[in-house]
Amino acid sequence: MSTRKPTTQASRAAILLAALAIAACGKEEPPDQVDTGADDSGTGGEGIVSVSNGDSEDDDNPFDDDGSDSSSTGFDLMPNLKCDKLDFVFVIDNSSSMADEQQFLADAVPGFIAAMQNEFPVIDSFRVGVVDTDSYPAVGTVEDPLNGCPAEGADCTSCDYQLGAFLTKPTSATDPTLSCSFSTQASYMDGESPAFSEEFGCAAIVGSQGNPIEQQAGALLAAVDPAMSAEGACNAGFMRDDALLVFLMISDEEDRYADPPAPQGGSSGEPAEWYEAVIATKDGKTSNIVALGLVGGSPRFPDCTALSADGKGAEQTSRLQSFFTMFENNFVGSVCTEGYDGFFAAALDKVAEGCANFIP
Repeated sequence: MSTRKPTTQASRAAILLAALAIAACGKEEPPDQVDTGADDSGTGGEGIVSVSNGDSEDDDNPFDDDGSDSSSTGFDLMPNLKCDKLDFVFVIDNSSSMADEQQFLADAVPGFIAAMQNEFPVIDSFRVGVVDTDSYPAVGTVEDPLNGCPAEGADCTSCDYQLGAFLTKPTSATDPTLSCSFSTQASYMDGESPAFSEEFGCAAIVGSQGNPIEQQAGALLAAVDPAMSAEGACNAGFMRDDALLVFLMISDEEDRYADPPAPQGGSSGEPAEWYEAVIATKDGKTSNIVALGLVGGSPRFPDCTALSADGKGAEQTSRLQSFFTMFENNFVGSVCTEGYDGFFAAALDKVAEGCANFIP
């Protein structure tokens, strides 16, 4: 593959901002991010917090145009990028308070993928899969909220009812008859397809009528399980041993197991167990994973008030944040921020770090 001529800091900024502007036309200008280093209790400016490798250095906006040296930016690492494939998993909460957040995500992600294509010419293959946080659609009962199947008209052995199976339908929690018509003819999307923006905009709107008992970590673990990518399985062919794995989890609620009163619950296990399960998919190569999160929690995110009955704000997410920060390359932002362009502008840097540190 041919190598592109390096661009200046100013032109890189222009490329990214133009891509994000196309994807989110009419939105307000995104806020700057603040890196709080390894202090997980720190307060992020305008609801964006970055943690990577325990560094405590200040991480100014990687798209600043002031000519100063920014030694931690992914752009500085671009000549050393080592990955040429990327597998990206989006875990999207489909509970009743998530409609706005899903639309923010659908608006921002195509520009993010376009920016990676422009800035990381070594990556020639993007695979993108979307899962929601329950066994679709809204499966479960009051007596058994994590399992169960509708009594009539459903084949509960199908991928539609498998936690962690990629979603290929819009408003997936309510209408199993529609299709997002991916150009891959598979359960995942091609980030380089001309139709990707429309396809992701379709798949990311997972609906807001899912099971109120979210299994955020459980959905991720099921999605990246090698068995789910095996021939004939729901996500057949998705996970690749030689690809950088990037996941983004977006939720306004905590992932709790056996949260009283019974029988409520969430993903089984503890954050450390979730972490071990994810890195096992990469043979323990932690540098081959980038963990991204859009979650809630005040005072860490000043724009995130407590989750209200009308779906505003978000819960404290100590368990999920603990999970994210176990990865040596991670980035955490506020799910309450109005639009996610600023989050993805900063997350681009973390993907570059992951690609630079990739172990073939």
